[in-house]
Amino acid sequence: MKYSDKLNGYWEEGYHYYLEFRDEKLTVRNYRREIALETTVSYDCAALERGERTVITLKDNVLSRSWDGEMMTEIRELAWENGELKMHYYYTIMGDTHYTLKKVDRGPFDHIRIRDDEFLKQLQGTWVEWRENGKGSVLTIIGNSVRWFGTESEKFHVVSYDYAPDKVLLVPADLINDNFRGFTAIEVRGSILTTRMMIMDASVPLTVFARRDMLDKITVPEAAKEPIRSTMTYNPTGGSFMGMGMGIGMGMGMAPAPDKPGKEVETPDGEKKRRFCPGCGTKYEGEIPNFCPECGTKL
Repeated sequence: MKYSDKLNGYWEEGYHYYLEFRDEKLTVRNYRREIALETTVSYDCAALERGERTVITLKDNVLSRSWDGEMMTEIRELAWENGELKMHYYYTIMGDTHYTLKKVDRGPFDHIRIRDDEFLKQLQGTWVEWRENGKGSVLTIIGNSVRWFGTESEKFHVVSYDYAPDKVLLVPADLINDNFRGFTAIEVRGSILTTRMMIMDASVPLTVFARRDMLDKITVPEAAKEPIRSTMTYNPTGGSFMGMGMGIGMGMGMAPAPDKPGKEVETPDGEKKRRFCPGCGTKYEGEIPNFCPECGTKL
């Protein structure tokens, strides 16, 4: 079988996944640099060389399993298209996610630029969570650590990526120890900090933090105004898992999840229908844009 140099090499999504193709061998690494999957692949090399959309078939597509062997995460489709890799990813808790990976010419995570000297000083001190009904939890940055809900993170760096230099994130210092206890990454957006969180069984599409005296002056992204949505696909036995989720969530009520992200859902009053971004949960009414303005997910 023939293999294409257009595919061979390194591909990066950014923060979550990093893929390496070497002819028939595919290695998938997660953001901790751990190997999540090693498998063989097959595809129509001639079609790819002609520039046609080409689906890549994986011999093994499961990235992780539960303690009893049940699939937890998998790659449902991987396709080369116009010089990019499109990855349809499925997680039993969160559902479907679509990633776009771009080819890079360096090893894992070499595209990260540490920008502590530029940003760290202005980030020090206390930040307060914005909520529609008033002030929320307090987040404190001391040195290279984040304290939130009484938990202190491992050391972090302020970083950006070569292909998105204006998007500045707080991520674990070595991308191995992720102890943010709910944060996947914190983005610096001028005078506010935003983050997407997973709190046990509840998904918070976007959380916003600002300085205490700026809470009533900031422009809040629409994704922060969505209610908390349950992401559980089953009821855990024993109740401890659900109880922890409610405790960490500070007793905030759970709103029912939409049928599926991206699908029309009727509101409680029955007057409108909404669609939700599969990446961050932002809702859209009426015409749907090609890309989500909040997270960039293709819609």
